[in-house]
Amino acid sequence: MLSTRRNFLQAAATGWVFSKTARGAPPQPWVKKGRILEPGFAGTLSNQLLSAPSVIRRPNGRLRMYFWTRHRNGEEQSNYIYAAEASTSAPRDWTVVGKEPMLEASPTGNISDKGPSFPWVLPREEGGWLMYYAVWGSWAPPGMLSNRTSLAISHDQGLSWEVLREPLLPLGKPGSFDGGITGSVCVLETGRRQYQMWYTAGERRQHFDDGTTDLIVHIGHARSTDGVEWVKTDALNPVLRARQEEVEPYENIVSKPCVLLLDGVYHMWFSLRAHDGRGYRISYAKSKDGLHWHRPFREQVIPPTQGAFDSEHQSYPNVIEVGDELWMFYVGNRFGQTGIGLATMKKADLV
Repeated sequence: MLSTRRNFLQAAATGWVFSKTARGAPPQPWVKKGRILEPGFAGTLSNQLLSAPSVIRRPNGRLRMYFWTRHRNGEEQSNYIYAAEASTSAPRDWTVVGKEPMLEASPTGNISDKGPSFPWVLPREEGGWLMYYAVWGSWAPPGMLSNRTSLAISHDQGLSWEVLREPLLPLGKPGSFDGGITGSVCVLETGRRQYQMWYTAGERRQHFDDGTTDLIVHIGHARSTDGVEWVKTDALNPVLRARQEEVEPYENIVSKPCVLLLDGVYHMWFSLRAHDGRGYRISYAKSKDGLHWHRPFREQVIPPTQGAFDSEHQSYPNVIEVGDELWMFYVGNRFGQTGIGLATMKKADLV
């Protein structure tokens, strides 16, 4: 009862009301199109994982997807970022862009010696394209994630990349919500010299009665005038919290945001994990200002399909506009070990 009342008050404060769906009906009418890419697609260096798509529309109408791959060689594993292209008329027919990875591990230091992941690409007409990504490194203590948000730039419309900052965002003070890691991000250019970032962040582990531990991860916000130098919105951060003990089962992770600004409303799809033995699932929130978020329903956005590539786990959504539709590219079981899928819905059905 307490958590229900708290959720109602939070909704009232944002000006939103809860949506009700018919029993058994999905809260958003996404239509699954199935798996479109699977591990190995980009060659040997993608044999373990194909994950975290970031899809942009090219001026010629084609799609370009940047994605994270992982290669395992014995006990060693390395992470890479590749790109591929397809047409909107044939979204299952992708061609790898180039023979080599767009980004790979740094040969020096311990911040990014395990390689990059979670790309978010921001095309720009001036100043070069920007790629925000999360690196893996050997700097973190054993058993802890080592993600740090980083930045690369391209001066040839995303065909080659130069690392600008590894890492990009400083960690918060010990005990703060982003004192341990900063990871995947979404960045929008919302006006002239106006950039907004929503970023994954974590600090501590929660110990549960069953003897297990798990990370507590929230979503923070930052602003920039050039896309390179960022100021965290500390007065409001984290702008989207894992609800933890406020809900049952215990919700410990909200991460990997994807934000669209449509008709003056911010829509966020993100990955969610609860301490219930299940995998990640995709959830949704909306906002009038990008800072104060309301989650209008508790159901996962896309239900699993028994026996399919996403039967246990769905995460890392990336939503783009294609005509009068929204297209969601998302990841299947075990963080992408079964590949990337596609779902679509009419924009008019987004409520």
